[in-house]
Amino acid sequence: MFKSKLKASLIHLIISILLVGLVIGSLVFFLFPQLFINVSDFKEIATIIITVDLILGPLLTFVVFQPKKKTLKFDLSVIAAIQVAALVYGAHALYQVHPVYVTFNVDRFTIVNARDALPEKAVFEEYKISKLSSAKLAFAKMPDDVAKRNEIAFSAANGTRDLDQRTEYYEPYENHIDTVLAKGIDQEIIMNAAVSNNEISDFIEDNKSEIDNFVFLPLNSDRKDAIIVLDKLSAKPIATIDTDPWELSKN
Repeated sequence: MFKSKLKASLIHLIISILLVGLVIGSLVFFLFPQLFINVSDFKEIATIIITVDLILGPLLTFVVFQPKKKTLKFDLSVIAAIQVAALVYGAHALYQVHPVYVTFNVDRFTIVNARDALPEKAVFEEYKISKLSSAKLAFAKMPDDVAKRNEIAFSAANGTRDLDQRTEYYEPYENHIDTVLAKGIDQEIIMNAAVSNNEISDFIEDNKSEIDNFVFLPLNSDRKDAIIVLDKLSAKPIATIDTDPWELSKN
């Protein structure tokens, strides 16, 4: 009996690994650029999926499996339904938190996820994108009109939409590269922080010969604040450092 239970559980586990791997792998490939995974809710949601589908499911199969049990098919169907429901819920949750825009706003970048993105309100065609798109760079420009500025300030104060989420104020990122680069964190602050900050120290150690080619800026997401590293020539993101940029100025 034990061997048959173990065999059924292992078969269930293998099938679950293939299915979960396909779903999560596809989401990572198409929707989650690797450099933004650590500053999103990806790991937390993926952990829930893995717990239910790769641990709980096969474990329940081990518990209920008895070859001659009359309700075996029903029991396995219920377990499979729970797993599928968890997988569908998890996949939808991952879709909701994947980055659609990475928007520069005043002095920082903000990750705008699918849940908050409003591509239909964009003025420029390049930002009228599908929410299945992955992490497009944008520049959010504060309007000159005082009434519009006040409306944005009021909206942000009420916890609704700040400038970084207002796609109607997005302009082509490439047209504002100089403005973005000018807001970089002083490299001396970065180098001094490396003395006590392992994440920054590791990045510098891995890229010491190219450190002058990078610009460091704050990056905000729903989950945490971090540092985004840009290539100085193209102003394109090349890495993120998992540390709070606002703490650096206090040291």
